[in-house]
Amino acid sequence: MSTQNEIRQRVTDQIVAALESGKTLPWRRPWSDPQHAGLPANIASRQPYRGTNPLALTLVSMSNGWPERWWGTFNQWKELGCSVLPRPSHVRPGQWGTKVVYCKPVERTRQTDDGEREERFWILKEFTVFHVRQVEGAAAERLLARNGPAERFVDYGPAERVMQEAKVPIHYGGSRAAYNPTHDYITLPPRPSFPSAADFYGTAFHELAHATGHPTRLNRLEKNSRFGNFSYAFEELVAEVAGAFVCSELGVPDTGDLTNTTAYLSNWLAVLKGDPHAVFRACSQATAAADYLLARPAMAGRNAEPALAA
Repeated sequence: MSTQNEIRQRVTDQIVAALESGKTLPWRRPWSDPQHAGLPANIASRQPYRGTNPLALTLVSMSNGWPERWWGTFNQWKELGCSVLPRPSHVRPGQWGTKVVYCKPVERTRQTDDGEREERFWILKEFTVFHVRQVEGAAAERLLARNGPAERFVDYGPAERVMQEAKVPIHYGGSRAAYNPTHDYITLPPRPSFPSAADFYGTAFHELAHATGHPTRLNRLEKNSRFGNFSYAFEELVAEVAGAFVCSELGVPDTGDLTNTTAYLSNWLAVLKGDPHAVFRACSQATAAADYLLARPAMAGRNAEPALAA
């Protein structure tokens, strides 16, 4: 069993390697299938994985060309009447399944000189899960994505509704996208200036993710954050992951173009390499921001470590 620090360092190393490769970021998805593709989800609960797990699982999916979102443990697939395929000869032992992390809150009472004191901390546990393409059975066959990469962006409706319900003013004009935390509004270039709808919504939700940090919402932004420092880079990572989560759950396809992220690449790497816990904190805050935008009452506003059942 890996230690908590080893788990966090492994996830950090995966994301750093993906960023350094110069290829599509691990949380970006170039395909669209409303039913079976999207943010990695557990086959038993049908709920999206949370925390850093979506990034880790998407890395594996992308490296294997698997478009489906469905993952489950050996026993979860077994309960559906499916069996995990034998490990191929070219895959090393221990690398056929993929590790995910479950973060469980634990409370205890500690005796101090001043009396009893309640303490709350988190315990990380690992589970091994298998993608739907790694199992066989009738249930698995019904979960396969039948269409290939989306040729064009079709459904604007869900994304438009989320933008309206966020109730953050958006001003169109100019040539840059930005969120103004002082006056709480977003500036975006005119829609026709974006090469595709995917580019527009990806940019819009990135900025809306920043807006969730406003004191009247999740109260995350630091007033002294400036370009190039740790807090700025950290917030950019939160916004990028949160925006990508929202786009993925709404079925917005992604172009895979890294043009808009290269300016922040060195800052993100500095954050991740300098603190292996940073990616966990960033993903926790990104999850809360995505939940806020998607109006999940049970999660919006919670500042918690990433918690996800395998």
